[in-house]
Amino acid sequence: MIVITILVNLVIAAAGTNSEYCDASTKSCENEIETADSKKLIFYDVNPPEGFNLRRDVYMRFAIMISEAQKRGKSNWELVLPPWYNLYHWKTDRRTQTPWSQFFDLKALQSFAPVVEMHEVFSRSKKKTLEIDTLYVLENFEDAFENGVFEEKWEVLGECSYDGQFWGYKNITAKEVLCVKFQGKNSKLWELVSLHPHNTKIMFAHGEIPLHDTYGTKTYWDCRKSMKFNSNLVKIAKKYISKYLNCDSDQCKTYLSVHWRRQDFARSRGNDVPSITGTVKQIHKALKKLPNTKKVFIATDASMSELNNLEKELSSLGYEIHFFLPSSKMIEEFGDGGIAIIDQIICSHAVHFIGTHESTFTFRIQEEREILGFDSSTTFNRLCPDTGRCERMSKWTIVN
Repeated sequence: MIVITILVNLVIAAAGTNSEYCDASTKSCENEIETADSKKLIFYDVNPPEGFNLRRDVYMRFAIMISEAQKRGKSNWELVLPPWYNLYHWKTDRRTQTPWSQFFDLKALQSFAPVVEMHEVFSRSKKKTLEIDTLYVLENFEDAFENGVFEEKWEVLGECSYDGQFWGYKNITAKEVLCVKFQGKNSKLWELVSLHPHNTKIMFAHGEIPLHDTYGTKTYWDCRKSMKFNSNLVKIAKKYISKYLNCDSDQCKTYLSVHWRRQDFARSRGNDVPSITGTVKQIHKALKKLPNTKKVFIATDASMSELNNLEKELSSLGYEIHFFLPSSKMIEEFGDGGIAIIDQIICSHAVHFIGTHESTFTFRIQEEREILGFDSSTTFNRLCPDTGRCERMSKWTIVN
């Protein structure tokens, strides 16, 4: 592919190498001055194997990018929420375009950043086909630390093909598809946007490649707090906590919760996860410090035989084991994503939480617990392997 270095240099020279946003006061940016009634759209997708909880983090990167741009005067850019479609780990709803409102409170999301559902984009237009002006297919540089230094940069490689699915829609096309090597924060994507100042619909494929601008900062946590769950899912989780775990408050003292990741983790990360007996020992050790707590809630992808063995061993020690078992109607209505959120909500309210090392499912629970105000000592705990080193979890505590 031909590297479009001349074009890149011209753009950087015009905007300034450190500029992320167009200054409307300069003549070079006249084409970016926008009318109040026009809407420009940013689309993105994520590498198909990535799971539900990593995708939630990618959303935050783009939401913060749009929110910060809005503060700088780019008030008519909207972020299109990519429908949940064909996630590898889901057993249900894989071929259905599921809107974000199925899992999250859309008004809460919009309180932080201007976001819009895909079906709303279609409803605005009289055209049967949605045509994206430019689609950037992002890819990593071969060496992120060339000469030992991580440098933010990008390089347009030229026209290429897009092998994604456009979320299963047959009526979405792209006028232009460009491959781009990219390394840096999400805000640096505005430099690519500025290459086509007249475009109103721009998409980034492999949206997981750009990095957070503000990870762990107040802006990060403001965005995270806006990701409130669908109220129906919250009601189901709280009803379960009240009925089976005897708690009606946000910070419960009646049960300990565990995210016990198995399946692919047990196969590929055998050195990081414990055996069933090792898991029981660690839960028992934690509960001995909570003498008034005898209930244990387990969120897991384990097989039924593993669950039975775990429950048998914990029950023999005098503990009461609970799992959330959705009805067929619930599965049909909320799908795998909704059931996962219910599990996370239940785990979030426990007096003590033990997670799985480097699992994004665990990360999201830890964030919820930070928002709920739990002491970090009750949150950043992990299941350790039976033998060998047990690396401590990083503590990303809330900033208000």
